[in-house]
Amino acid sequence: NCTIGSDCILHHGVCVGADGFGFEADAAGRLSKRPQLLRALVHDHVEIGANSCVDRGSWRDTVIGAHTKLDNLVQVGHNAHIGEHCLLCAHAAVGGSSSLGDHVVMGGKSAVRDHVSVTSRVRIAAKAGVSANITESGDYAGFPAEPAARWRRQVVTLRRLGRRRAGAGDDGMPD
Repeated sequence: NCTIGSDCILHHGVCVGADGFGFEADAAGRLSKRPQLLRALVHDHVEIGANSCVDRGSWRDTVIGAHTKLDNLVQVGHNAHIGEHCLLCAHAAVGGSSSLGDHVVMGGKSAVRDHVSVTSRVRIAAKAGVSANITESGDYAGFPAEPAARWRRQVVTLRRLGRRRAGAGDDGMPD
């Protein structure tokens, strides 16, 4: 179910080639498992942290590109393609059938929705949720993820509005 390249490090509890989370519902709503018969391909010089999971594919192989590093507790869904030299921090999740370009960084607890593509040289902030394709390199934050500079301006504006409404002081707490 899997192929592991040379000079890879797989830490304790890693699972490569597990069934993907694929189910079909019949007319009555009963669920049945969708076959996940393809492979998980891990290229050379990849490191996968403890208790991470890389599911095998159902309609295309799941691929982890060369020199990519996955921290502990990272989930890579079935059919996902992760490019070369990527860094995925703890608790990051890559949804099934999604794609990351090369040199993508995902902060802790960030996620990319299924069937979404992220271009190369993108940094996704911690706890960000990517729910649509990212076609331009840069920094992204928030949910739904958007360019980080715009997200920061929105957060500041919302805090200022909240202070005005609540009569709060500089610390954000009501007077």
